[in-house]
Amino acid sequence: MRKIYYLILLTVLVTGVSVLYANSSKADESNVKEIGTAINDVSIPGAAYGEGSNGEEWAYAVAGGSPAVFNIVNAETGESVDSFELEGADSSWALTVDPEGKVYIGSYSNGNLYRYTPGDDKVENLGKAISGESYIWRISSDEQGRIYGGTYPNGKVFQYDPETDEFRDYGQMSDGQQYARSIDIYKDKAYVGIGTNGPNLVELDIETGEKREIELPEKFDHETNVYDMTVVRDKLFARVTGVSTILVFDLKTMEIIDEIENADGLDVSPAGPKNLAFLIIDGELHSYNLQSLELTPTGFDNLFSARGLGWINIGGKEYPGKTLVGITWNGDIRHYNPITGNHRIVPGQIDGQPVDIQSLAQGPNGNIFVGGYFSGGLAEYDYENDQLTEYKGMGQIEGMATHGDTLYMGVYTGAELFSYDPNQAYEYGTNPAKHFELKDQDQDRPFALVSAGDKLAVGTVPDYGKLGGALTIFDPMTEEYEFHRNIVENQSIISLEYKDGLVYGGTSVWGGLGIQPSEEEAKLFVWDVENGQKDYETVPVPGEKAISALTFDDEGYLWGLTSGVLFKYDPEQGEVLEEKELYSLDWGQVGHLWRGGFLTYDEDGNLYGQTHGELFKVDPDTLEHETLVDDALLFAEDGEGNFYFARDHKLYKYER
Repeated sequence: MRKIYYLILLTVLVTGVSVLYANSSKADESNVKEIGTAINDVSIPGAAYGEGSNGEEWAYAVAGGSPAVFNIVNAETGESVDSFELEGADSSWALTVDPEGKVYIGSYSNGNLYRYTPGDDKVENLGKAISGESYIWRISSDEQGRIYGGTYPNGKVFQYDPETDEFRDYGQMSDGQQYARSIDIYKDKAYVGIGTNGPNLVELDIETGEKREIELPEKFDHETNVYDMTVVRDKLFARVTGVSTILVFDLKTMEIIDEIENADGLDVSPAGPKNLAFLIIDGELHSYNLQSLELTPTGFDNLFSARGLGWINIGGKEYPGKTLVGITWNGDIRHYNPITGNHRIVPGQIDGQPVDIQSLAQGPNGNIFVGGYFSGGLAEYDYENDQLTEYKGMGQIEGMATHGDTLYMGVYTGAELFSYDPNQAYEYGTNPAKHFELKDQDQDRPFALVSAGDKLAVGTVPDYGKLGGALTIFDPMTEEYEFHRNIVENQSIISLEYKDGLVYGGTSVWGGLGIQPSEEEAKLFVWDVENGQKDYETVPVPGEKAISALTFDDEGYLWGLTSGVLFKYDPEQGEVLEEKELYSLDWGQVGHLWRGGFLTYDEDGNLYGQTHGELFKVDPDTLEHETLVDDALLFAEDGEGNFYFARDHKLYKYER
């Protein structure tokens, strides 16, 4: 079973970038071939439950895709009832059912609110909740049917009033915090979970707009977020990450009356029979007595997290009275009956959606390997036989590299390292196999990987709300690794190259999401692998905030690419010999940049790469720049020298 940490899965390559193309000739598409959609998958971030127009028991879930699809599923049988595309939306963590049974959906990356009325043949797009906000994380309804939601990137809360069809902006909940990650309503108060630069819990008066922060125990000061929020009767369940502890508040006094450790999230169920709520702890469903605060395992395990929980009536001897229902990441339906203890998993009829491409690399067999965004997944394109093969199980692959006869993959979250031997049968957990993770070291996104002699070097971006990436040197023979953080103080490592016992690394001033950089300029560093120490660091291009790609030419010069500036570096002299701005960029408009370009030196003596939405060619002698393909993201080269790039979920080939 795929292991996924349900943290915020936002991986924007460049946010709010202003791009001007300089001195580049426009390209035709005569050499471009569409390979097709590489990965299809079902990914359900959030769900809700309610009655259909004739009293049917329905589950509502949004499957991420291009675009996202709102699904209505029979909550008892898993059969599909209907589905609707959410135009402009990528997916949704945010669904709720109002007192009238209407379903509201908050989306990303467009930040719109949608509404579905059971029995209708359409979904209404109610528009953007707050200008400038691209994510709606979670939503909840009050007793009057007004909808409340938290947003990113400014950590705001909104109200939607269906009577007036108007949105109200309550503003930012906590100064400097970008994520209003969770929300629920109790009487005239909204409780909002904030992060990622430390966890905050805010009480918002939904009438006056007044806010007050609810103090959390000091021991949670260095954690990340109040990630989940559920009101159950007069109790508030607030899960703090990354310790994954639920704080239980008495809503009458706002005192903490219990702490539940190792909770998986994302939700606690509404109250059911015998005053019991249900939640998942360490992969097993537990009941929680709302009066005695007693936790009891149910024996229903291997569940990981819950995508919303609700109650339905199935009936019969095995499932009498109320039955707990939940939906999984892949759309299957779980049932648990608290009277009999019977439980089951019913396949959900939710179609997989095309998955946007997140990473590309040449494998040890010369084929092109493709990693999927958010839903994850891995695909292989056999260029000799023109065949795509999709493999299930992998999470979101940020970067890949070939080392010997093995493909290594850096996976978000927790900076996990996997390896895959394409000459052996694919079997997730065995091949590919996981070697380590760096979650405990506050690392999250492994974008940069390079073969470094008999070892593998991995560069990472830190966790949410953290600064300071790391260089990790992995020995495949011994399975041991050396971890080195802050090689360049408070900067992430986003590009790597290797030559003659030395690893060359490029940095980004940005750390994890939710925190501002402390440094002004990106650096190039050199690491001695054998001695385990940094030889030196330098600023190759003053004013540039990221070095996104590095490659050596046949004369031993190192070429680098910031976002739009190409530079030539002499490792012997330790100085930049030449530089040229290929594309201009206003760094003041960039939210963060972890991966802005790709660069390779080809045997024909030219530099090739991708940045600013173009596949390009540069003559290293004259620095003349030619655009090969417009509207191109990512870059890889197959065993015959053909180039590959992505457009959303489709893989393309540039034939040479």
